[in-house]
Amino acid sequence: MSTTGLEPLQANPAQRGSIFTWIATILACAYIVWTGVMLYMSTPKFVDMYNSMGVELPLSTRIVIATYRFGYPLWFGGATALVIVKQFYMREKWPNLSISLAAVVMVDIISRVIIWALYRPLFDVMEKLNK
Repeated sequence: MSTTGLEPLQANPAQRGSIFTWIATILACAYIVWTGVMLYMSTPKFVDMYNSMGVELPLSTRIVIATYRFGYPLWFGGATALVIVKQFYMREKWPNLSISLAAVVMVDIISRVIIWALYRPLFDVMEKLNK
């Protein structure tokens, strides 16, 4: 054994799992934040477009437009905080990864619903034009 302290690091399986969960957490947070920022930046464009068209909006679109300023940061920021906080409290590898995956899947589902609500008036207008 060397006394210089330059021995090669030997990672045990628990340390490798911890590194893997941190990588998964960082990637999940990046995806969640990216999705939230893109939706937050694009929603005002839809608002301007619908205001200029003067079209009556369905309830789902009106709800998204009315709540996006506080709803997006609350939803996407909360999901990001959940993924980060669980990293400090969950020590087991698979439950940790399962929570990260569940958060990403839920954010993806919610973002698709938001996108559907934003595009729905356009589809309604196109349907009326095709008749």
